[in-house]
Amino acid sequence: GTPLPEWAARAKRAHNNATENLVPFASLVIVTHLANITNEATATAAITYFWLRVAHYVVTIAGIPFGRTLAFAGGWLAQLCILYQILAS
Repeated sequence: GTPLPEWAARAKRAHNNATENLVPFASLVIVTHLANITNEATATAAITYFWLRVAHYVVTIAGIPFGRTLAFAGGWLAQLCILYQILAS
């Protein structure tokens, strides 16, 4: 078959990255919910994670490598914030 255009290949990679990172994020959110330790920090971190993942997708499709790295790292830090809230409780 015809190879995908480069932007479509990047979109596919961004999608795969998002699905791979959904499991740890969802696990953290579920644990905070079940343990009843949700608070402003966990809510803010979850919202931040969502928007950083949107940004990651957009900058990946646009082919902006440094933007992709920043968005990914920010999402990782948002997850660490949630993990901290779990461990500190």
